[in-house]
Amino acid sequence: MRIALFLILSLFTQSMWGQWSETGGWLGVEVDQRLRNDWAWSLQWENRWDADLSRHQRGILDASIEKKLFSRITANVQYRYSEERTRTGGYTPRQRLALRLSSEGQWGIGKWNARLMGSQSLGPSIGANDTPWMEVDESVRFRFGYQHDWTGLWRWKTDIELFPDFETFADQKTRFRWLFTRQVSKALSASIGYIWSQQWNAVDPQTQHILKTNLSWTLDRLKKRKKSKTKIPSALVMVGEQGNQVAPVVPPVCTSGAAYVSEVHAKGQPADWIVITNRSESWCTLKGWRLTDSLEKSGLEFDAIVLPPQGKWKGYEKGQGSFDFGISADGERLFWIHPQGQIQEIQVGPQQGKAAQSIDLLGRSMHAGWPEKD
Repeated sequence: MRIALFLILSLFTQSMWGQWSETGGWLGVEVDQRLRNDWAWSLQWENRWDADLSRHQRGILDASIEKKLFSRITANVQYRYSEERTRTGGYTPRQRLALRLSSEGQWGIGKWNARLMGSQSLGPSIGANDTPWMEVDESVRFRFGYQHDWTGLWRWKTDIELFPDFETFADQKTRFRWLFTRQVSKALSASIGYIWSQQWNAVDPQTQHILKTNLSWTLDRLKKRKKSKTKIPSALVMVGEQGNQVAPVVPPVCTSGAAYVSEVHAKGQPADWIVITNRSESWCTLKGWRLTDSLEKSGLEFDAIVLPPQGKWKGYEKGQGSFDFGISADGERLFWIHPQGQIQEIQVGPQQGKAAQSIDLLGRSMHAGWPEKD
């Protein structure tokens, strides 16, 4: 990770020099949705200003559809319609088609991400002298970045994007970005960031400082309808190795070190299921504990469920005495909340195969667990 940060800072420092610069602003709104079979779509509307935010530069409408090809490779096709302001004050429509391949993976406390993009103009073309700060539609660009979740609500992301021009080296450009995102609700997120853009070796280097803001709304993921005839089992308590001990008349509430979410299955049969384990050698009750997929919802609040030493509680989605929210097969966050208010964030990874995901004491997925037996 230190090497990657060093490379990013080196590229940033190398291109700090510039003979003139200006300030711009980007304001966007986006809606997206996960579909079945690893498909997704998104629609984004964005307006951009330049000349120190005094002049509207262009309006953009992007429509994208993507497909997850492998565990870490996603292909995205994007159509862009934009209206570019010319030097004479009018607007000229432009169209572009782009293919983007992206990948990400765990690295240290966060995730790395990379994207390769190629685009082609669908016309009409605009000359370099027709509009200021024209972004070339026929291009190949590469982006590499890193992101980290501060809490369940905040995350930051930084990346650097290179625009190599294979015909004219002087026209190559670098774009450096910092982005901060606040999860307002389960569906709505707001982002604000700073983008720094500059040509590498032009005779008259141009630098642009951009303030970017964006609102993103994620629709509920489409799920396959489960057969109405399938009966969802009720929640149950499974006895551990010390099951022959006699339970106390009034067992204490399970501590944070004793009760934890140990198993999650996002494609369980006949429904998604979760297991909570009492890892202690004593009886305890889950009374007052809560399990939810959003801090804005109460979720499942346990009543006087008593767990024996090494015992387990297993609940199915919408089963009697269990939780009522679904678990995304693409991965998501759950929250395990102590009666006194302490919150543990559970990081559920993408579902892989038919086995459940084991969760460690810190709430991290280990992608190993029980075989599917219901």
